[in-house]
Amino acid sequence: MKKWSFVVEVDEWNNVKALVENKAKEAVGNIGIPDSERATYKLIVTSYQAQKRWLNDDPSIPRQDWGLDLDNLLKPIFDSLGPIIGYRTDWQGNKKHPGVLDSSIVEVYAKKVNSGSDKEFIGIELELLNYSAKND
Repeated sequence: MKKWSFVVEVDEWNNVKALVENKAKEAVGNIGIPDSERATYKLIVTSYQAQKRWLNDDPSIPRQDWGLDLDNLLKPIFDSLGPIIGYRTDWQGNKKHPGVLDSSIVEVYAKKVNSGSDKEFIGIELELLNYSAKND
């Protein structure tokens, strides 16, 4: 099955959605999109956070940092994968609705790690698990 993967350097966490969406568009240009709207995916997200976001006396323990916990990071990442996983349509498949077809992500693994520097990154791997042709 296909797998899209890329790393994005993050200079402003408020801009994660746009950064990831641009990389997703590039990935589609290089790898292509799945053959069907009836696809399922596995998503792996790695947040490489700057060493200043980790305890000084134990760099394996993250500081409490408002807004950069994994639960807050996953939403903009889900919302940025539309170029790969597609966008919502109405029940007849005609109109596009705001938002991505994130219900097709059936498996998620996320972790954050110390980048060991002052730089921060998001690593994305999106694997196509299954797809089937649409029965009309």
